[in-house]
Amino acid sequence: MYKVNSKLAGFTIIELLVVIVVIGIMAIIVIVSYSGIQNRATISSLKSDLSSASKLLSMDLVMNGAYPASLNDVSNGSGVPASPGTVYDNYYPTSTGFCITARRDTTSYRITNNSVARPGVCSGPNKDTFSLIKWNTWIVGSGGATNYSVNGDGNSRVLDTNPWGVSDVVWNVSNQDLASDADGGWNGANFNIDNTKKYRFSTFIRRKAIGNGSFYLGTHGYPDAVLNRSDGAASTNPYFSSRAWWGNVNDWYLVIGHIWPAGSGTGAATSDSGIYTMGGIKLFSNSDFVWQSTTTSSHHRSYLYYSTDVTTNQQWYQPRVDIIDGNEPSISELLNNSF
Repeated sequence: MYKVNSKLAGFTIIELLVVIVVIGIMAIIVIVSYSGIQNRATISSLKSDLSSASKLLSMDLVMNGAYPASLNDVSNGSGVPASPGTVYDNYYPTSTGFCITARRDTTSYRITNNSVARPGVCSGPNKDTFSLIKWNTWIVGSGGATNYSVNGDGNSRVLDTNPWGVSDVVWNVSNQDLASDADGGWNGANFNIDNTKKYRFSTFIRRKAIGNGSFYLGTHGYPDAVLNRSDGAASTNPYFSSRAWWGNVNDWYLVIGHIWPAGSGTGAATSDSGIYTMGGIKLFSNSDFVWQSTTTSSHHRSYLYYSTDVTTNQQWYQPRVDIIDGNEPSISELLNNSF
């Protein structure tokens, strides 16, 4: 008769540790996967709520000729419905548009009458809230303003109509001298930059009396110059736009240029870089630049230069610098002042 060996081999300590590690990894994968699904569901819900709110507001505009003063007034007092967990943090109506922010936990999305739902929150009445440079220091008077040193001799801030026909403080250049030199505008204060990110520089501009001379929108990189996007050469005097006046008298235009992250190489400028009518038509393309890995700060500058006609009257409004991270106002939002 044969004897059967009933001894079974057990797991070694190393094998048990391997099993524990594998189980831990699988648990992490499951948690991460669940978090991703949950986040996508949150975003989808916020977008749906904002889209519905936008449609209701548009209906009120058609029915009443204006957007309601508050979300509680929408649809004759019925208000704006929201999914469980969605909170409308703010609502900013104007005569021409609106912006709503919806939030669930720490995720916020916004929508305007000129855009689909997108990440971020509304700026509200202070449109420079999220711009790296501010224009709330502009007060009526002559000379420069806080963080804006003058370039030329015809500078002041005056009350005039902004691009949407509303009275506001604009930067005004008039009564400059006859010499073919700097006539007005500013060199903005330096601000720190993250050279791994893309930035957008912009301003609104118009001529109330065309006269002559050229418009400039530019920047500088410090301590090391920015590079031309076109050929990679260092540019110590970089301008996104420098041209004689192109437009109609009294019409506002939006001028935009971009600086790319360090290491982006050479190539075409961003398609958004250019000069736009208030109706969103792109008239011209502009130049772009690239940060160097050693560039740590920059500034915003814009001028009237080389005017020999003392009647030339150039005005600016809302200069700004935005990081391009998905939260910045779209061009449509800038043109409609709803963000």
